[in-house]
Amino acid sequence: MPSDTSSFENNGNNASTNGDLETQVARLREDVAGVADALKSLATERAEGAKRQAFALRDDVRERGEQYLRQAQDAASDLEAQISERVRAEPIKSVLIAAAVGYFYARIFKN
Repeated sequence: MPSDTSSFENNGNNASTNGDLETQVARLREDVAGVADALKSLATERAEGAKRQAFALRDDVRERGEQYLRQAQDAASDLEAQISERVRAEPIKSVLIAAAVGYFYARIFKN
């Protein structure tokens, strides 16, 4: 009969061990879920940071491009004003220069 009581005690230990295992598995699942949530939030934060940096870079590039465009427009306006002043100051010379440029242009591109 001692073997009957030992098998009963083993069944009790097995039930206790199974309960402990289930508890540990449940804790492990909670831990894994917590780690997954932490990784998800970390990835979201990094993605948001990268997104903010990309938008800031885009705005900076746009601003610089607009600044360069304004500078080019100003330079073209200044050059136009200078040429207009020269033409008004020396109209005959300007007409002769324009005629010479037109003549050479026609000679170069005439086939």
